[in-house]
Amino acid sequence: MVQIVRREEWHARPRKKPETASFTPWLGGFVIHHLGGGLKLQSRHDDCYAHVRDVQRSHMDPPLWRPDLEVYDDISYNYLVCNHGIVFEGRGPMVRSAANDTETPGANQNHFAICAMMGSDDPVHGEMVSAIRELIAWLQARHDGGPTIRGHLDVASTDCPGKLQPYVRRGDFHPTGTGEETPLPPKPNQPLFAYTRAQWGARPPTEVTRVPMSSRTGFTVHYSAGAAGQTVRQIQNYHMDSRGWSDIGYNFLVDRDGRIYEGRGWDVVGAHATGHNSTHIGVCFIGQDGDATPRALSAIRALYEAAGSGAGRTLDRTWHGGLSGQSTQCPGAGLRAWVQGGMSATTLPVHGGTGSIGGSGGGSGGGGGGMTSVRPVAAQQQAVNGLGHTPALVVDGAWGPNTAAGVRWLQTRLGVGADGLWGPATEAAYAGNAGGGTGGGGGGMTSVRPVAAQQQAVNGLGHTPALVVDGAWGPNTAAGVRWLQARVGVGADGLWGPATEAAYAGVVDNGAGLTVDGSFGPATIRATQRAIGVTADGAWGPNSVRGLQRHLNAWSGAGLVVDGAAGPGTYRALQTHLNRMTGAGLTVDGAWGPATIRALQTALNRGQF
Repeated sequence: MVQIVRREEWHARPRKKPETASFTPWLGGFVIHHLGGGLKLQSRHDDCYAHVRDVQRSHMDPPLWRPDLEVYDDISYNYLVCNHGIVFEGRGPMVRSAANDTETPGANQNHFAICAMMGSDDPVHGEMVSAIRELIAWLQARHDGGPTIRGHLDVASTDCPGKLQPYVRRGDFHPTGTGEETPLPPKPNQPLFAYTRAQWGARPPTEVTRVPMSSRTGFTVHYSAGAAGQTVRQIQNYHMDSRGWSDIGYNFLVDRDGRIYEGRGWDVVGAHATGHNSTHIGVCFIGQDGDATPRALSAIRALYEAAGSGAGRTLDRTWHGGLSGQSTQCPGAGLRAWVQGGMSATTLPVHGGTGSIGGSGGGSGGGGGGMTSVRPVAAQQQAVNGLGHTPALVVDGAWGPNTAAGVRWLQTRLGVGADGLWGPATEAAYAGNAGGGTGGGGGGMTSVRPVAAQQQAVNGLGHTPALVVDGAWGPNTAAGVRWLQARVGVGADGLWGPATEAAYAGVVDNGAGLTVDGSFGPATIRATQRAIGVTADGAWGPNSVRGLQRHLNAWSGAGLVVDGAAGPGTYRALQTHLNRMTGAGLTVDGAWGPATIRALQTALNRGQF
C-alpha cells in the first residue's frame, strides 16, 4: 500500500487562507506533473523532505526577480512522489488542486494533481511510477478519484510531465489497466508480495497461544464475505471489537491482487473454525464469492505449499464449510469447487513486501511493537530523532528493529522501562521532557499528546484559522481541540485523552475522514458504499440497501432478508452492529436519525464498520 508522509511530518507551512472552492475529483480523475528544470532527483531520501518544503516555498513565496510567477495560498499539488517511491501529502485529498491550469474547464476542480519530484533531464525511476500507480488506486478507493489519468500537457500548453508522458499514454499509472489509457501487457510471472503485521498496522493481540507447526494436519480456505476493498485492519477491528477475540481470527489473509498478509502467523492458534484452530492453518480470501482472481489463487496455493513444508507433511486441503461441526457457506461456491478440485494455480515466487500497506500508518508488528493506540509509529520515530538519536531513524511509519531499538534508547534516556513499547508511561515521560505544559484550567492532556502535537493535529484536519503551533495551552487551542473532537465523533470537552487519540488516529490512519455531523450526505453515502462493496456514487437506493443488508449479515450475523427495502429491522441490525464495533451506546429502536448517522460516521472514520 502507498506510504504517505503527512504535512506535519514534512513540516508544511499552514495555508495562507482556507480553500472554499468546490472539489469534485470523481467527475474527472488525475493529472500527472513533474517539476521540470533540469535535474531534481535527490540521492538521499532524507533530503526529499526539504525538497518538498522548497516546492511549497516557491509556490507561496516566488522570488522577487520573478513577478510573473503565480502566487498560491499553499503548495499547488495534492500529492508529490519522490524517486524513492514515497508519497508526500500536499493539499491532500479534500482540497482543490491549483496546479492543472485553467485552459481546460474543470481541470483543477475535477482532478487531483500528482507531481513526480523529478526534473526534465532526470531518468524515470520505477519506484516513482509504482508509487504513483498505488496512490491513484488509493485515491480512487478512498477519496472518490475518477477514472481519467492525463498528463499536464493534455490539459494545458506545457511540456509537463516530460519523460512521464509516455507512461501516461501507455496506461502505466492506471491501477487496473482500464479506462481511456491503453492497458499494460499482462505480466504473468510478476511475483507475489507478503506483508508482516507491522506493515499492515496490526493491533497487539490481547493474548497468544502457540502451537508447533508439527501439530498441523490441515489447511482451511475461508472468505471474508465482505467488500473486496476491506483492509486487514478493518477485519481485525471487527474480530477484536465486535466478537471479543484476542486478535484477527485467521493465520493469513489474501486479497484480490494476490497480496499475502500475516494474521496470527504459522505457530499461533487461530479462531477461524471451532474445533480445528490448533490443527488447521486458516487462510481468508478478502472478498465475496466470485471475487477470487488467478493471482489470489496463486497466493493461497503458495501458502498451502509453505504450510506443508513447515509441518513436514502434506496437509489436508479443506474449506470452512467442509470441516466437521461447521455449518456455513464459507468460502462460497467458487473457492469451494477450487479446493475440491485440487487447488490448482500458477506457481509464482513470493517476495517480502516493502513499506506499510493497508492505510494504517504503522502498527504493532509480530512482536507487539508500534503501540499505535498511544502514538503512531511515524510520531515515535520523530520523537526518537528529536531527542538526538544517531543515526536518525527513517520516518516512514513502518515498525522494525531500528525503530524498536530507537524507542528503547528513548525510554532509557527518559527513565522508564525500556521494553520498546510506547505506552502511556513512555508518552507521559516524553511529554514532560518535551516541556509541553497544560496551561490554565488543566487543559492539554500531555500524558497522551503534547500540546504542540495537538495544535498540529487540529490544523491538519483543516481548522481555520490555523492554530499557532507553539506548545502553549490557551483558549484558542482549547476551542480547536473541541472542534476536532466534534469532527471525529468524541465528547467535545477540550481534553485530549485516549478516546480522542484513538478517534483521531482512526481518521488519519485508515478512516473515511468524515465530519461527524449526523447528516447522511453524499460524502457519508460514498464512504458507506465503499465499506459495503457497492458502487460509490453518492446516491442511496435499493442496491445500496442490499449491500448494507449483506454486510450486516456477514459481519454481524443479522439474518436480514436481502430485499433492498430499508426498514426498522435493517436499522436495528445496524444499530446493534455499531454498538458492538464502537461502543456507540445507541438505543436499538430501529429509528434512522442523526444519532445513528453520527455513530455510522464515527465507525467509518475509525475503520470499524
